[in-house]
Amino acid sequence: MASELKVDKFTGVTTAGSITVQGEGTATTNLQQGLAKAWVNFDGTASGAAARDGFNNASMTDGGTGIYTVTITNAMNSTNSMVVSGLCTDDGADNNHVANISLLRTASGGSPFTTTTVGFNTVFETSGATLNDMDFVTVAIHGDLA
Repeated sequence: MASELKVDKFTGVTTAGSITVQGEGTATTNLQQGLAKAWVNFDGTASGAAARDGFNNASMTDGGTGIYTVTITNAMNSTNSMVVSGLCTDDGADNNHVANISLLRTASGGSPFTTTTVGFNTVFETSGATLNDMDFVTVAIHGDLA
C-alpha cells in the first residue's frame, strides 16, 4: 500500500544539514549534495537575456553577442562549484545546430566563477567559433551554499 508523507521541513538527527538517502543498490547519497543550488532557463536572443524560469537566480547580464553572466541570489561557499549547461537555437526551419558553451575567463585569465556569478560564451561549432546568441540556454549550479 502506498503512503503519503507531508512535512514542511526535513532535518537530520545527528547533523541538521545532512540527510542520507538510500540510492540504487547498496549506495547511499546525501540529499543536500544532490540538489541543484541554482538554475536558469533563458532566451539569449531576447533583450537582456530574459529568464524564462529559474531558481536562486537574481539576474542575467547580456554582455554582448553570445556573452552572458548568471548572478545567483544565495552565494555558493566557494568558487569550486560545478556548472552544468546546455543550449540550442531555433532557426524557424527546424534545422539542428551544433552549439557549444564555454566558461568565460576574466581578462586577466582568472576563474569564470565568483561565489555569486558565472560567466560564459555561446558559439555555433560550424561558424568557426564565432559568438552567437542562442534561443534556449540552460545553466545549473551544484555545490555547497555559503
